[in-house]
Amino acid sequence: MIKKLLIFDFLIGVFSFSVCFLIFSSELGSYFGIKEITPVILLYLFLMRSTLMNTEKNTNLPLIIWVSSLLILLFILVLVGGATRITDSGLSITEWEVLIGILPPLSESSWIIEFEKYKKIPEYILVNSSMTLSEFKVIYLWEWGHRLLARLVGLVCVIPLIIFYFMKKLSKPVIRRSVLISILIGIQGYIGWYMVQSGLTQRVDVSQYRLSIHLLMAFIIIYNTLMLLFEVTNIKLINTNGTRPIWFSFFSIIVFVQIFSGGLMSGLDAGLVYPTWPLMGLSIVPSDYWIPQIEIYNLFENRSNVQFNHRTLGYLILLLGLLNVYLSRNNYFMLKVSLLTLLLIFVQIALGIFTIILMVPWETALLHQFFSLLVFSSITFSLYLSRFGK
Repeated sequence: MIKKLLIFDFLIGVFSFSVCFLIFSSELGSYFGIKEITPVILLYLFLMRSTLMNTEKNTNLPLIIWVSSLLILLFILVLVGGATRITDSGLSITEWEVLIGILPPLSESSWIIEFEKYKKIPEYILVNSSMTLSEFKVIYLWEWGHRLLARLVGLVCVIPLIIFYFMKKLSKPVIRRSVLISILIGIQGYIGWYMVQSGLTQRVDVSQYRLSIHLLMAFIIIYNTLMLLFEVTNIKLINTNGTRPIWFSFFSIIVFVQIFSGGLMSGLDAGLVYPTWPLMGLSIVPSDYWIPQIEIYNLFENRSNVQFNHRTLGYLILLLGLLNVYLSRNNYFMLKVSLLTLLLIFVQIALGIFTIILMVPWETALLHQFFSLLVFSSITFSLYLSRFGK
């Protein structure tokens, strides 16, 4: 039984606490002065408890544990995927074997065989020709770990779903949402391999289009998992009158566009083009923002264009966050949610700036990606409240 389950704390507080602790305990925090404000962030998150939300006697605890576990695994999978991209490990496994690929090479001869396969692709020939076997093992294990987590996510989604279905523990809306998530996970697995294939023949990296679609699909899965968690929790919402579902839907769409833009940033290594802020080089709009020869493809293939657009969307989301606080001013609970969303957006933008200035170090890049999950979760929670609150 869970009394006064603070779903807001569970989704946002736990993850935010862990990330803030990481900042607090790292050299990054000292370098940028973040360490000094981290206790304030932690205190704020702790105080952002829902005094206007509780649950009735809850018989869905097994379902809550199941969906929560799935959500946490999805968060970890996105982060490991980000690390795989940052370390250029994604092309180290050149085949997709659903069952055989569960285990990594277990002998030196097996490692040599995998290394020989890698030597045949353009990334090794043109970029990593001096790579040793020990260095190859590192990037291989990153990609292997990512694929193993993906398999685990599929199992954690499907097996409990089947068990709970035959136990008649699931309502029709929960069944529909769970089946949808299972299908999306299967599609995502195919997209992941489709993305890897783009870098095995003529390119030294994966297609930024396919990478962006892969990232966007991950967030679509997380969106549905969040909604499923809210459904199985049986939240009894009080006093969410005056909220605007259309507004939060618009806010969510802009965030989805920014996620796709982030995929382009990663796929093109666009963060390395202008490591300055607030200007890009010596101007607000870079001189090479638009190359006439490629026309509309500037939006997807011109690194300067992609970075400028990503920055601009970030500023837009910040303005929407401020407007969101204003629109929520007459509803105490929604105001608290909006304030936390705004705080997360501020931190996310700061991390984005640091990532660019520092030439995309993996620590700040992963923190930037992690806070995108937090911002997205907070906005999704607001959307849920606006649609289903009393």
